[in-house]
Amino acid sequence: MGERAGAAPAHPDRTGAAPEHPDGDGSTRHRPGLLQHPGDTRALAVMTAGHAVQHFYVAGLAVVYPFVVSSFHLSYALLGVVLTGAGVVGGLLQGAAGFLGRARARLVLSAQNAGMAVSALLGAAAPGFALFAWARVLGAVVSWPQHPVGSAYLSERFPARRATVLSWHTAGGSLGTVTVPLLVSAVIAAAGWRWALVALSVALGAGALLMGAGLPSEAPGPAKPAAQGEAVSVRQLLSRRPVIAVLTASTIAAGGRGLGTLSTYIPADLRSGLHLPVITVGVLFTLVMAASVAGPLVGGHLADRFGRRRTLIVTYAAGAVALVAFGYAGRNLALLAGFGITVGLLAYAESPLLQAVFSDLTDQGAARAAFGAFFAIAYGVGSLWTAAVGWVIDAAGFPAAFALMAGSFVVAGLVIALGTPRAALERH
Repeated sequence: MGERAGAAPAHPDRTGAAPEHPDGDGSTRHRPGLLQHPGDTRALAVMTAGHAVQHFYVAGLAVVYPFVVSSFHLSYALLGVVLTGAGVVGGLLQGAAGFLGRARARLVLSAQNAGMAVSALLGAAAPGFALFAWARVLGAVVSWPQHPVGSAYLSERFPARRATVLSWHTAGGSLGTVTVPLLVSAVIAAAGWRWALVALSVALGAGALLMGAGLPSEAPGPAKPAAQGEAVSVRQLLSRRPVIAVLTASTIAAGGRGLGTLSTYIPADLRSGLHLPVITVGVLFTLVMAASVAGPLVGGHLADRFGRRRTLIVTYAAGAVALVAFGYAGRNLALLAGFGITVGLLAYAESPLLQAVFSDLTDQGAARAAFGAFFAIAYGVGSLWTAAVGWVIDAAGFPAAFALMAGSFVVAGLVIALGTPRAALERH
């Protein structure tokens, strides 16, 4: 992908205005090229890579959790409570994105990765679960900017291809997740889970340097620190029925979302539920994460071509079937691999598709604050699912938990189908 520095901009307004959607469902008959301006290649590549590095932390912890549970003699219900607390804190903090004003994304995201490196080191040194839990909460507190700031940065820079670039952003996170499980499993097998967290800390420190030095600044413009007009626009936005439907679906679908419950409980199911060897768990989880890279990319392309809303609804329905099949596959490795790949393709495509539908409903100039509200609700309130799923695992087992996750997708799909009519998207 080369730069097209001399190309005339297809959309002169780079402030985040929603593109025209003549098909009424987020699709366009004429789709301009993805890379239209100087720096577009570097912006997309560095943001994608930065998201990948951030996910080293989440994916590495997912592999570490079963060993932390065993080492500190915990229950998954207690672990779920701690992860829910961390998720609620980190999720709600995303609502603060609107108060960052015009703070450069590269500075915000560089500081985020540095803070996560410190959190990983504290977890590695924790003598008991109390300090480990506080370290995990610290990781949530410092990691919140990636989604609202990164998504706003990309949606404003690439307004005509939002589903595509937001899918690349998500795929970057999944790419980071796919590279870690097998490596972390190998470090754990060789030196223990604490050294695995030390290795994650080093990688996160490198990510901080990458974001600080490599991400292009936003387009020059007047400073707007938490402008009153923008705050009013966001309040009005959140009162619209289609937006309420999207936010409701986001909290319901969090029960089966890839970047949340699945990343936490798939390795736990394979290790603690099915009692598979450590390396086998790493291989299977790596397959799921490999598919989670391709899923958003394919989904984003189809959404920009055939319609974001309808692609999202189909993804919810098919993802629900895949989740049930994976949960009841038993110890059959071939079935676990096949259904796991399907889950990776579908469940991890849901988040960027939902973000694209939400972005189509936002107003010009309010992207960062709007995405802050979106992620605060979707990931803050939605984090309550982590505790609920942990309780179901202890009470009824992993298959029942995956059935619950599938049910959340079914209900979310119905909410989108009934609550976001095509005419609403056509007006924005």
